[in-house]
Amino acid sequence: MVKKKKGVEEVLSKTKEGLGISGFTLGVLSIVMAGSLGVLLAIVGFTFCMIQQKKSPMRLAKAGIILNIIGFVLGAIFFAIYLINIIRQLGVV
Repeated sequence: MVKKKKGVEEVLSKTKEGLGISGFTLGVLSIVMAGSLGVLLAIVGFTFCMIQQKKSPMRLAKAGIILNIIGFVLGAIFFAIYLINIIRQLGVV
């Protein structure tokens, strides 16, 4: 009996949810690491989730979109507060 090797298509068909899972994970990390890094993670995670939703919609990608939006907003707020404090310390305002 000869075993068939897995083809690229077979492997890819099993990993259709990879972008949704990674986008969700980046959404959680964007909330935890609020600030400039959180904003970058949110942008990448949002992109991954949107690509996943267009290819094959899944709930985890929808949750990831929501988490990435929250992470982006929190990161932007924290980054703005950080910049305001730096400007105040420099005596510009």
